[in-house]
Amino acid sequence: MAMPTQGAVFIRYAALGAAFSLCWAALTGGRGWWFFLPLCLLLLLWCYWDKLSLPPVRFKAVPGFLLFFCRQLVLGAWDVAWRALAPGKKWAPQWQRYDVSMTQPASQRLLASMVSLLPGTCAVNIETGQPDVLLLHVLDGDADWRSGVAALEQQLVKLLCNEQRQGSTL
Repeated sequence: MAMPTQGAVFIRYAALGAAFSLCWAALTGGRGWWFFLPLCLLLLLWCYWDKLSLPPVRFKAVPGFLLFFCRQLVLGAWDVAWRALAPGKKWAPQWQRYDVSMTQPASQRLLASMVSLLPGTCAVNIETGQPDVLLLHVLDGDADWRSGVAALEQQLVKLLCNEQRQGSTL
Protein backbone atom coordinates (compact mmCIF):
# COMPACT_ATOMS: atom_id res chain seq x y z
CA MET A 1 0.00 0.00 0.00
CA ALA A 2 1.49 3.33 -1.06
CA MET A 3 1.91 6.12 1.47
CA PRO A 4 -0.22 9.17 0.67
CA THR A 5 1.67 12.25 -0.40
CA GLN A 6 1.48 15.48 1.57
CA GLY A 7 -0.70 16.98 -1.16
CA ALA A 8 -3.18 14.11 -0.92
CA VAL A 9 -3.29 14.46 2.87
CA PHE A 10 -3.92 18.20 2.54
CA ILE A 11 -6.71 17.64 0.01
CA ARG A 12 -8.32 14.97 2.23
CA TYR A 13 -8.40 17.22 5.30
CA ALA A 14 -9.42 20.28 3.28
CA ALA A 15 -12.39 18.29 1.97
CA LEU A 16 -13.21 17.13 5.50
CA GLY A 17 -13.02 20.73 6.74
CA ALA A 18 -15.30 21.81 3.88
CA ALA A 19 -17.80 19.09 4.81
CA PHE A 20 -17.71 20.23 8.47
CA SER A 21 -18.25 23.83 7.30
CA LEU A 22 -21.22 22.92 5.10
CA CYS A 23 -22.84 21.03 7.98
CA TRP A 24 -22.23 23.97 10.32
CA ALA A 25 -23.67 26.45 7.83
CA ALA A 26 -26.75 24.28 7.28
CA LEU A 27 -27.37 23.74 10.99
CA THR A 28 -26.76 27.32 12.16
CA GLY A 29 -27.93 29.36 9.21
CA GLY A 30 -24.40 30.62 8.63
CA ARG A 31 -23.95 32.13 12.10
CA GLY A 32 -21.38 31.54 14.82
CA TRP A 33 -18.29 31.17 12.67
CA TRP A 34 -16.16 32.64 15.47
CA PHE A 35 -17.02 29.52 17.48
CA PHE A 36 -16.85 27.05 14.62
CA LEU A 37 -13.44 27.89 13.16
CA PRO A 38 -11.38 27.00 16.26
CA LEU A 39 -13.61 23.96 16.83
CA CYS A 40 -13.08 22.84 13.22
CA LEU A 41 -9.33 23.25 13.57
CA LEU A 42 -9.36 21.11 16.73
CA LEU A 43 -11.48 18.45 15.01
CA LEU A 44 -9.16 18.31 12.01
CA LEU A 45 -6.08 18.05 14.24
CA TRP A 46 -7.75 15.26 16.21
CA CYS A 47 -8.62 13.42 12.99
CA TYR A 48 -5.03 13.81 11.76
CA TRP A 49 -3.28 12.76 14.96
CA ASP A 50 -5.56 9.82 15.69
CA LYS A 51 -5.62 8.80 12.02
CA LEU A 52 -9.39 9.05 11.96
CA SER A 53 -10.99 8.90 8.55
CA LEU A 54 -14.31 8.34 6.96
CA PRO A 55 -14.78 4.76 5.78
CA PRO A 56 -14.88 4.25 2.02
CA VAL A 57 -18.41 3.93 0.68
CA ARG A 58 -20.01 2.41 -2.39
CA PHE A 59 -21.41 5.49 -4.10
CA LYS A 60 -24.10 3.51 -5.92
CA ALA A 61 -25.52 2.58 -2.48
CA VAL A 62 -25.65 6.16 -1.17
CA PRO A 63 -29.11 7.09 -2.63
CA GLY A 64 -30.73 3.94 -1.20
CA PHE A 65 -29.11 4.53 2.18
CA LEU A 66 -30.24 8.16 2.26
CA LEU A 67 -33.82 7.17 1.39
CA PHE A 68 -33.77 4.50 4.10
CA PHE A 69 -32.25 6.95 6.61
CA CYS A 70 -34.84 9.68 5.90
CA ARG A 71 -37.69 7.17 6.06
CA GLN A 72 -36.46 5.88 9.44
CA LEU A 73 -36.18 9.44 10.79
CA VAL A 74 -39.79 10.15 9.87
CA LEU A 75 -41.00 6.80 11.24
CA GLY A 76 -39.08 7.40 14.48
CA ALA A 77 -40.60 10.85 14.91
CA TRP A 78 -44.13 9.57 14.28
CA ASP A 79 -43.63 6.62 16.60
CA VAL A 80 -42.46 8.78 19.48
CA ALA A 81 -45.21 11.34 18.88
CA TRP A 82 -47.87 8.62 18.78
CA ARG A 83 -46.60 7.03 22.00
CA ALA A 84 -46.45 10.40 23.76
CA LEU A 85 -49.86 11.69 22.69
CA ALA A 86 -52.02 8.56 22.46
CA PRO A 87 -54.16 7.74 25.48
CA GLY A 88 -53.11 4.76 27.57
CA LYS A 89 -49.79 3.05 27.98
CA LYS A 90 -48.07 2.47 24.65
CA TRP A 91 -44.74 1.09 25.76
CA ALA A 92 -43.11 -1.84 27.47
CA PRO A 93 -39.45 -0.83 27.91
CA GLN A 94 -36.95 -3.66 27.93
CA TRP A 95 -33.27 -4.43 27.54
CA GLN A 96 -32.61 -6.51 24.44
CA ARG A 97 -29.57 -8.11 22.83
CA TYR A 98 -28.93 -8.08 19.08
CA ASP A 99 -26.29 -10.31 17.49
CA VAL A 100 -24.24 -8.11 15.15
CA SER A 101 -23.13 -9.76 11.93
CA MET A 102 -20.89 -6.89 10.77
CA THR A 103 -17.19 -7.73 11.06
CA GLN A 104 -15.43 -4.35 11.37
CA PRO A 105 -15.41 -2.65 14.80
CA ALA A 106 -15.79 0.80 13.19
CA SER A 107 -18.88 -0.41 11.31
CA GLN A 108 -20.31 -1.84 14.52
CA ARG A 109 -19.81 1.53 16.25
CA LEU A 110 -21.54 3.26 13.35
CA LEU A 111 -24.45 0.81 13.65
CA ALA A 112 -24.64 1.45 17.40
CA SER A 113 -24.66 5.21 16.80
CA MET A 114 -27.34 5.07 14.13
CA VAL A 115 -29.65 2.54 15.79
CA SER A 116 -30.90 5.26 18.13
CA LEU A 117 -32.57 6.87 15.13
CA LEU A 118 -34.82 3.87 14.66
CA PRO A 119 -38.27 3.95 16.22
CA GLY A 120 -38.06 3.12 19.92
CA THR A 121 -34.44 1.91 20.13
CA CYS A 122 -31.29 3.18 21.79
CA ALA A 123 -27.90 1.43 21.67
CA VAL A 124 -26.09 1.22 24.99
CA ASN A 125 -23.08 -1.06 24.52
CA ILE A 126 -21.26 -3.36 22.13
CA GLU A 127 -20.12 -6.58 23.77
CA THR A 128 -17.34 -8.30 21.86
CA GLY A 129 -17.37 -12.06 21.53
CA GLN A 130 -18.60 -14.70 19.15
CA PRO A 131 -20.87 -13.18 17.94
CA ASP A 132 -20.54 -9.53 18.88
CA VAL A 133 -23.69 -8.32 20.64
CA LEU A 134 -25.33 -4.92 20.65
CA LEU A 135 -27.11 -4.14 23.92
CA LEU A 136 -30.23 -2.09 23.23
CA HIS A 137 -32.91 -0.37 25.24
CA VAL A 138 -36.22 -0.55 23.40
CA LEU A 139 -39.40 1.38 24.23
CA ASP A 140 -41.60 -1.56 23.38
CA GLY A 141 -40.11 -5.03 23.65
CA ASP A 142 -43.27 -6.46 22.08
CA ALA A 143 -42.84 -4.37 18.90
CA ASP A 144 -40.82 -5.57 15.91
CA TRP A 145 -37.65 -3.61 16.70
CA ARG A 146 -35.36 -6.44 15.52
CA SER A 147 -36.32 -6.10 11.84
CA GLY A 148 -35.55 -2.37 11.91
CA VAL A 149 -32.09 -2.95 13.37
CA ALA A 150 -31.44 -5.75 10.86
CA ALA A 151 -32.54 -3.50 7.98
CA LEU A 152 -30.17 -0.75 9.16
CA GLU A 153 -27.33 -3.24 9.44
CA GLN A 154 -28.06 -4.52 5.92
CA GLN A 155 -28.06 -0.95 4.55
CA LEU A 156 -24.70 -0.25 6.21
CA VAL A 157 -23.23 -3.45 4.77
CA LYS A 158 -24.33 -2.32 1.31
CA LEU A 159 -22.94 1.18 1.89
CA LEU A 160 -19.51 0.49 3.39
CA CYS A 161 -16.79 -0.89 1.10
CA ASN A 162 -14.80 -2.66 3.82
CA GLU A 163 -17.77 -4.39 5.38
CA GLN A 164 -19.54 -7.67 4.89
CA ARG A 165 -21.72 -9.81 7.07
CA GLN A 166 -20.04 -12.68 8.86
CA GLY A 167 -20.21 -15.78 6.70
CA SER A 168 -21.18 -13.97 3.51
CA THR A 169 -19.57 -12.24 0.57
CA LEU A 170 -20.93 -9.12 -0.98
